[in-house]
Amino acid sequence: MTAAASSPTEGPLEAYRALVQGLDGVDEWYDDHRVRPGQDLVTSAVGSIGLPGLLEARAESRRLVEDDGIRYGGLTDEVDRGRSWVIDPLPVVIGTEEWAALERGLHQRAELLQLVLDDLYGARLLLRDRVIPAPVVLGHPDFVRAADGIAGQRLVVGATDLARDAGGRWTVMADKTAAPSGAGYAMANRRVTSRVLADVHRDASLARLRGWFHTMAAALGSAARVDVDMPRVVLLSPGAGSETAYDQGFLATLLGFPLVEADDLSVRGGRLWIRSSTRREEVDVVLRRVDADYCDPLELRSDSQLGIAGLVEATRRGAVRMANPLGAGVLENAGLVAFLPEVAHRVLGEDLLLPSATTWWCGDSPARSHVLANLDRLVVKPVARGPVLSARFGWELDAAGRDDLRREVEARPWAWVGQEPVPMSTAPVVTPGGLAPGRLVLRTFGVTDSEQHHVMPGGLARVNTDASSSLVSSMSGAIAKDVWVLSDDTAGVGGGWRGATPEAQPTLVRLQRRVAVAPRVADNLYWVGRYAERAEGTARLLRVADDLAADHAQRPGTPGAATMEVMVQAAAAVTGVQPVEGQGPADHLRAMVGDAGRTGTVAHACHRLVLAAESVRDQLSQDIWHILSRLDRTLGRAPSPRAPLRPQLDNVLESLLAVAGVVHESMVRDQTWGFLDGGIRVERAQHTLALLRATLTSERPPVIDGQVTEAVLEASESIITHRRRTTSGEGPAWPLHSATSLLLLDGGNPRSVAFQVARLGEALRLAGDAALVDRCDALAALLDTLDLDELCAGDRAALGDALDTVGRALRDLSGELGARYFGRKPPSRVLLGQWGGGR
Repeated sequence: MTAAASSPTEGPLEAYRALVQGLDGVDEWYDDHRVRPGQDLVTSAVGSIGLPGLLEARAESRRLVEDDGIRYGGLTDEVDRGRSWVIDPLPVVIGTEEWAALERGLHQRAELLQLVLDDLYGARLLLRDRVIPAPVVLGHPDFVRAADGIAGQRLVVGATDLARDAGGRWTVMADKTAAPSGAGYAMANRRVTSRVLADVHRDASLARLRGWFHTMAAALGSAARVDVDMPRVVLLSPGAGSETAYDQGFLATLLGFPLVEADDLSVRGGRLWIRSSTRREEVDVVLRRVDADYCDPLELRSDSQLGIAGLVEATRRGAVRMANPLGAGVLENAGLVAFLPEVAHRVLGEDLLLPSATTWWCGDSPARSHVLANLDRLVVKPVARGPVLSARFGWELDAAGRDDLRREVEARPWAWVGQEPVPMSTAPVVTPGGLAPGRLVLRTFGVTDSEQHHVMPGGLARVNTDASSSLVSSMSGAIAKDVWVLSDDTAGVGGGWRGATPEAQPTLVRLQRRVAVAPRVADNLYWVGRYAERAEGTARLLRVADDLAADHAQRPGTPGAATMEVMVQAAAAVTGVQPVEGQGPADHLRAMVGDAGRTGTVAHACHRLVLAAESVRDQLSQDIWHILSRLDRTLGRAPSPRAPLRPQLDNVLESLLAVAGVVHESMVRDQTWGFLDGGIRVERAQHTLALLRATLTSERPPVIDGQVTEAVLEASESIITHRRRTTSGEGPAWPLHSATSLLLLDGGNPRSVAFQVARLGEALRLAGDAALVDRCDALAALLDTLDLDELCAGDRAALGDALDTVGRALRDLSGELGARYFGRKPPSRVLLGQWGGGR
């Protein structure tokens, strides 16, 4: 995106106004040389802060996005985390009267689409009477035949993409009815923009968004069967690898519904259940973000790992309701657009309040002839979305490109439509050179309950980075904007429940009940705890080893150098990161910190922590993402080769301690906490056992032995207690005895193995597993029987044996915990039987 740089005498507003004068279409800010009504709310602020203030707001917006972990693109096992969501600090402002007119059009469109859906999966009168050609529907890949005739097919959620035509009128570009995305991003945009433009946001009379999510939660609950008193609603996600994984996780948090994946669910007895090791919990409504054909490998795509076998049958029986229904994606069919005006007259007796772009379906011979004769000025779109076919802008193609497109249309005419281009309005985007215009698409969101349709008072605006291009999409790098709807209501439209009086406000009852924890959730919570503790323990060990290397690496033959060697080797033994040939202690320690792709490093543990946390985003406090983003930045700034590691490791530990604090102070002590804290206790105990095994089980000269023992105590955050007890006579006088007592046997030391075993028992009680609690109690009793003098005597074989025994018991306990609670469903595979029987 380019912008004319503002001269000292020309502010950003004047420069932007000059840029948009020669562009097609209307601008959101300026009508000729005048500021449009309602836009002075933002333009006045821009005039006051100037370009420096705009750039500061832009930088702050990017920082907040990073802190909140807002991202487009899914996490994978690879280090690549997708790209950050980009939010322009300047919102799109829509006036009260204009929004009211837009709402009326959206209400009408939602009603129309619901009636069309009912007919297409019911009587199909629109097809029989040839109001809509049958091939437009029956030949569309999103017409789900398995869903034909299923009752209660309500379009609970919907989205509509809009742009302004040449005269400034809002025009529908696309309907999103299958699994609409973006509502979570809309709220994220508002949270960021309201902080970046805090003064303007506070003083403006704007419609608020939060109440709309309450309405959405209530609408989803009301979609359940009438005989369900406390409906269980879940949000079905493809997983953390989904491009809109952040949007899904944040939406689940806003609604208060669990985020689930196919692995968390199963169908039994014609009903849908959340899987759990202890019990099943029935699901009544599914807000799905999985494409319909992937939802059931039994009746739809047999190769899908994202769906639940038997889900279609459960919906057919009415046991579970889908939002949106399987097959609702057929309404996104671009071929339908050509016939919607006539359909509206047929089923509503009304003209469309919101027009669509003029469209010709190429399956109709006269329409196809028109499209082929005007390829150089039309947009040609496939009727079905997909990775292979995409929209083509005829004026951007050369003669050869148009010939290729003509052959594609002639070969499969039913698969294409031609549309008159909508120029789209321009909106300003902050760039280093000033304000630059980009083309704007507005996505609105609506929910429908049993009574009426409710539009989010705002939405998700996206602006491309080149006003000469007609392509605006998140996948192609569009920039997001918040949408501010001006309101005369001081409470803000959508700021609360519908209705002006308490009697008119619906009640959403949130009765407390114990929630089943699915194996995937339990597993990821467990590993959130383990990876957080692994990163912390490793960082503490490396910090001590780095201090020793800084002091003694150049002094070979000294006790300090010998101690350094022991601790560096211990770090290698604990992490599994072995030195390469010729690598000195300092370089070896660096190798254990920053390479996220190498198992055993601090960065690898932190990356795996983020992956696990992303998979249970709805279970964790929002504050944790600020800390994880800071941690990511810290590890991404590797110190120079000659600089000490200590400052970086201090910053890493600061973030990890903050993670521990947020988790500890924000999670309810229920089964979910039991799994997470259980992971912490297993990891800390195993880390301590491995460290003691690598350092204290070998005899060394007393001077070296004493220094090694103190280094181990320091790495285990117990050196102060050791020194205090030694000088006061409270503890053993010998360093080895003191360290063994503090780190293995002392049940009062939060860093000891005995303490971890006791806390693990408490965690297992929360998980509700009496058998594992008994095994944990037995391990605690074993630790109580160990004799300190015997462990530290002679060649220390007894200490090594004890550490090995406790380590095996912990590994077995962890393995049994995983087997009982973390078991995933095997990959589904549909086996096709032979047709017929006999000869």
